[in-house]
Amino acid sequence: MDTPHPSGPARSSHPELQSLLTRLASGERAAFHPVFQTLWPLLRRFTTRLLGNEADGDDAAQQALLKIFARVREYDPARPARPWVMTIAHNECRTVRKQRLRRREVGSEPAAQLAEPRPSPEQALILRNLEAALADVFAELRPEDVHTLALAVAGEPGERPSVPAATFRKRVERALDRLRLAWRAKHDAL
Repeated sequence: MDTPHPSGPARSSHPELQSLLTRLASGERAAFHPVFQTLWPLLRRFTTRLLGNEADGDDAAQQALLKIFARVREYDPARPARPWVMTIAHNECRTVRKQRLRRREVGSEPAAQLAEPRPSPEQALILRNLEAALADVFAELRPEDVHTLALAVAGEPGERPSVPAATFRKRVERALDRLRLAWRAKHDAL
């Protein structure tokens, strides 16, 4: 998609965008092209800045435009147009970020920006208490059960014992049963 020249409709004011979206929402087909020329550069700049690279920004801007045009009949002319449009674009940026995380492609953004926020002090304390309780329960388990659970959770497939997969799954199931029983015996308040 080509970007219109900056001196063209891309620099329209908010009332003009409001008017264009209102016309398009009422079914006036002639408003489609002016809406596109107005929104494309605005959305592209916004999404590129938010995502940190042009390729993802273009993808998010295109998806946002498609959603805007598909949902234009939902637009309420009594409300400002720009926040409605930018909310859709922001949601598309979040979708692109989630897709990146699923693909483990961080791109040009630091991984810390995509990661979950740090836990609050209360959450950190709760996590430490849970870890201590789990360590207490693991101390009650047989070493074979601890080893089996560790392999099942964090181990690579090549690190697993040289037993059939069904046998290993059964060992994991039994170790989990013993873990549940030990947990209930030590920490279950019910």
